Amino acid sequence: MPNDRVYASCLNDDLHKAVGAWFLGPQSENLDLLKKLFADAADTQAAARRDYHPEDGAFITTAMQESSVFQQMVDKLQTEYWNVARLLNDYSIPFWSPRYAGHMTFDTSLPAILGSIATTLFNPNNVAFEASPITTLLEIDVGNDLCEMLGYREQGNVQPWGHIACDGTVANLESIWAARNLKYYPLSLRDAMEPGNELNFIADTFKVHKCAEPEILTLLRDLDTWELLNLRVQEILDIPTRLYDEYGITSTFLESIMTKYIIQSRGKQAVEQEWNIKMPPQYLISNTKHYSWPKGAAIAGLGSDNMVDVPVDNNARVNIDELRNQLQKHLDDKQAVFAVVAIIGSTEEGAVDPLDEVLKARDDFQAQGLSFVVHADAAWGGYFASMIRDKPTLPGGPILVPTPRMPEPDREFVPTVTLRDSTVRQFHALAQTDSITIDPHKAGYVPYPAGGLCYRDGRMRFLLTWSAPYIKQAEDGESIGIYGVEGSKPGAPAVGTYLHHRVVGLHKEGHGGLLGEVSFTCRRISAHWAAMSTAADDFIVVPFNPLKSEPDGPDAVEKEKEFIRTNILGHSNEEIVRNQALMDELCTLGSDLNINAFACNFKINGKTNTDVEEANYLNNLVFQRLSVTTTKEKPADTPLFLSATTFAMKDYKDCATNYKKRIGLETESDQDLFILRNVVMSPFQSAGDFVQKIADIFQNTLEEEMKHVVARNTITPRKHSFTMQGTDKLYLVYRSQFYNANGRFQVILGVDANTDAFSKYQAARKNNPKEVYVLSTQDVNVSDICQDGGSFVATVSGKDLDLTSVQISNVRVIKNRPLDSRWRDPTYPADFTPFYLYGTAVQPHIAHMLLKAPNAQMSADQVALSLDAQLTDAQLAGGLLLRVSWPEAAIQPSAGSLDTYVQSLQFFHEGAKLGVEVYADPNAAAAHGPGLAAVMDDGAVKPIAKGTATLASGLYVEYTELNRQDFTNLATHRVTSVTSRQAHPKTRKEWRDVVDKRLGPRATRF
Repeated sequence: MPNDRVYASCLNDDLHKAVGAWFLGPQSENLDLLKKLFADAADTQAAARRDYHPEDGAFITTAMQESSVFQQMVDKLQTEYWNVARLLNDYSIPFWSPRYAGHMTFDTSLPAILGSIATTLFNPNNVAFEASPITTLLEIDVGNDLCEMLGYREQGNVQPWGHIACDGTVANLESIWAARNLKYYPLSLRDAMEPGNELNFIADTFKVHKCAEPEILTLLRDLDTWELLNLRVQEILDIPTRLYDEYGITSTFLESIMTKYIIQSRGKQAVEQEWNIKMPPQYLISNTKHYSWPKGAAIAGLGSDNMVDVPVDNNARVNIDELRNQLQKHLDDKQAVFAVVAIIGSTEEGAVDPLDEVLKARDDFQAQGLSFVVHADAAWGGYFASMIRDKPTLPGGPILVPTPRMPEPDREFVPTVTLRDSTVRQFHALAQTDSITIDPHKAGYVPYPAGGLCYRDGRMRFLLTWSAPYIKQAEDGESIGIYGVEGSKPGAPAVGTYLHHRVVGLHKEGHGGLLGEVSFTCRRISAHWAAMSTAADDFIVVPFNPLKSEPDGPDAVEKEKEFIRTNILGHSNEEIVRNQALMDELCTLGSDLNINAFACNFKINGKTNTDVEEANYLNNLVFQRLSVTTTKEKPADTPLFLSATTFAMKDYKDCATNYKKRIGLETESDQDLFILRNVVMSPFQSAGDFVQKIADIFQNTLEEEMKHVVARNTITPRKHSFTMQGTDKLYLVYRSQFYNANGRFQVILGVDANTDAFSKYQAARKNNPKEVYVLSTQDVNVSDICQDGGSFVATVSGKDLDLTSVQISNVRVIKNRPLDSRWRDPTYPADFTPFYLYGTAVQPHIAHMLLKAPNAQMSADQVALSLDAQLTDAQLAGGLLLRVSWPEAAIQPSAGSLDTYVQSLQFFHEGAKLGVEVYADPNAAAAHGPGLAAVMDDGAVKPIAKGTATLASGLYVEYTELNRQDFTNLATHRVTSVTSRQAHPKTRKEWRDVVDKRLGPRATRF
C-alpha cells in the first residue's frame, strides 16, 4: 500500500526496538543498564578527582572516616536521604508510565539523564567560558543542532545561533527583550548622529533602505520616527557591518559610544518621550498564548496591556483575518509593532498557528511600511520538526544495527504517522522566522530545566548586551551567559540535551521516529474520545477537534463514529496500518501536535444537560479522580492520569462558544468552559492496544462520577428550610443552594400560619429577639409550595420552640426565581449591594439578592427605615429593590477561601446604619436573570426613596451551605471552583501534614 508516513512502518521495523533502548522503561526494564552507567559516571568522577595532582594526597583521611562524628554524619545522611527517597517514591507522579497522559512530561531519555547526572557531578557554570569550556562548547553545539533542525541555515552574513535557557518562559522573555531593543536601535543610532555627537561625521552620507522602499537608499537622518521604528530586521542587523565596511568604524568603538544612547541604558520611557511616541509599540499574539507572554511584557517594561490578543478560530489557531485587521489598524494609527508571535503547538490544545500566513502578512505589511519581528513560540512543538528532517549522511551519529527478521508480538509493533500536510507547511516556514522558542525538557525528553531560544540571525543576541550587533560573530570560546536573562546557568542541561541529540538523532529515523510513534498513539487515543459515547448513552464525550463529518450534520457524525467503533477501536496496530482507509480516517483525528482536548456532558432521562457549570463540575470531578489531588490516595492508587484546562471566554470567544454548542451546552451566559486533555508522549501506550485499557479506565471513572452529578441535578422531594421573618405578618426566606437542583432557587414567601402556632412563634420571638427561627417543610418540591394561595404542612424550630404539623396557608409568592448558572450576573455590583425589600410599613424586611456565585445569604427582619418618602403596605407586599451603599464586589472572596466572608461581611451587623435607595422592582416574581438589579445601576431610573436602613436583631448570614459543591463528602470532590484545578485549602493543609509526618515538623528539620 502507499506509505507517506514519516518513517516506514511494518512488522519488522527496528525503530521501536531502538526506542526501547532510549528509556529506562515503564517497568524499569533497562535498570541494569542504568545502574551500570550510573556506576560509570561515579567512577569517571572519582578518576577525574584522583588524577588531578595525586601528589596532594587524601584530605578526608581514613581516621576521619572511622571517627564517630563522621559515622554519625553518614548515618544522618543515609537516614535523611532514605526518608526523602521513600517520600518521593510514595507520592511522586509516575510520569514514566503509559498510564500517565497528563502534562507535557514523560520519562526522560537515558542519554539525557546520563549527560545531566555526569555533568552535575562537575557542576560547571555556563555563564563564563573559563568556568565551563567543555559544557559551553557543547551548549553551542546544541544551539546549532536546534537551529539546523528548525530550518535555520547560514546565509552570507546571517549565521544562526541558539542556546539553552532554564525554560520557555525565560526564552520568551529573552525574545521580548531582543525585539524591544531591536525596535529602538535606529532611534539610538540617530541620536548618536546628532550635531556634536560621536557619529555626526556620517550623518550626511549614511543611508538605509526604508521599510516600504527596499530598493532605494535614503539618508538615515532624513527618516521620521515612524520610518525609524519600521526599518526591517535585517536592515538593522546589517548596520554595524556596513559602518565597518563603509567607514571603518569598529564594533569596539560603536559599543563604547552607543551605550549612552540605547534603550538598555536610557529606559523605554525616556526614549519614547524624546521621540514623542504617544502610542507605544505592541506585540500581537493569539489568545491561546502561554502565560509567560504577558509576564514577559511586564518584566521588559512593555506592560501586559501591550501584549495584544488576536482571536483564534474554531480549531484554536490564530485567526489570520483578525491578525491582518489588527496589523491594518496599527498601520492606520501609526502604532508600531514589536513582533507577531505564532504558536507552534499551543500548550492546551496542541494547535499550530498558520505561520506561513503570518509570514505572508509580514511581507504584505512591510511593503506598506510596517515592519516587525516574527517569533515562533515552539516550546512544545519545536522538536516535531525532526519528523520532517532526513537522517544526515555525514559520518557519525547513531547507527541502528538491523536484527534478524522475525515476527514480532503485537505489543512490540508500534507504527509511526506523519504530521498533517498543513502542519508540515508550518514547520518548513519556521526557517523564515526571526526567532524561535523551543524546550528540550518538553518534547525533547530532556530533564528539567532545559528551555531554548534560537535566532535566525545570531547577531540579534548582541542586542541583549550593551553592545552593537557585532560585525563578526564568535564561533567558539564565547561566554554565552551574557546573552540571556539568567546569570549563573548549569552546564548539565546542555550536556543532557547534547547527548540525547547525539544518541537519538534529530531526524526521521531518530527523534522524529519517536514522535511519529507518539503521534500514532495520540491518534489511537483520539479515536476513543471521538467514538466513546453513543446516542443511547447517558454520558457524552466530545473531542475538541471536530470529526471530518461534522459539517454534514449529526447523522453523518453518528455514521463516522460507528465506522471508528467498528473498524478502529479494538483492532490491532497491524490491522490499521495495513488498511489505508483506516489510516486515512485515523490521521484526521486529534490535534495538530499530540494533545487531545475533550469534554464530557451528561443526560438526565434522555435529556442533554445544557448547564455549563454542571458540565464543568462533571469534568472537574473526573480530573480530580484521574490526578493526585488528595493525600487519601497515592499515585499508585490512581489508575490513569489526565490533565485539564479552562477555555476562558475572554480568550477563546467564538472558539469556546462553538465548542459549547457541540457539547450541547447553552451559549448565552458566556461562562468559561472546563475541559479535559491528555498529552501523549509515551511511545508505549499503543503497544498491545494499551489504549483500550486507558479508554476503559476513563469510561468507568466518567460513569461513576456522573452518578453524583446527575444526583445533584435531579429534583426530588425533600425537606426545605426557610428563615422566618416578621411577627405581624409571617414571611419566609428560602435557604438556597447554588449547586443542588433541589435548592437552586431564591424564594421569598408571605404566608399565614394557623393561629395557635403563630401565637407560640410570636411569644418565642418576643422572649428571644435575637434568635433566628426556622420553618421546614415535609418532603416536597419547591414548586409544590410556591403556589399563590397554596398551603402545606411544616415544622418550626428555634430557641424555646419546637412545633410540628404547622398549617401554612394563603401562600403569596414574592420571589421564586431560578439560580441556574445561565441566569446569574457575570460580575458583582461594583458600588452597591442589592437586596429585596418587602413586608409591611411597620415591619419591613430585607434579603440579599443572589445574583452571582459564590455569595452569602444575608437577611434581616424588622429593619428601621428612615427615608425621604413613605413606603406603603401595598408597595412592600409586592416587593421592592433596595440599593445598599456598600460595594458587593469588594466583599467577595475567591471560591476556595469562603471563610474570609467572616471578615468581609462585618458591615452587615446588628445596629449597622446603611445608606440606601429604594426602587420599584420591574421584574416579575419568577423572572430570571441576569440583570435583575440593573435598574439600580444604570442611572436612568430614579429611586422612589432615599435614606438609611438600621439593622435590628434577628439577622441571618450563611455561606457554607449556599456554596456547597460536594454532597458526597469524598475527598476527591473538594472543588474550589468548577473551572479551577486549584487544590482545596483543606487538601493543601493535608499535603503539608504528610510531609511533616514523614520528615518531621519543619521547625525540627532545619
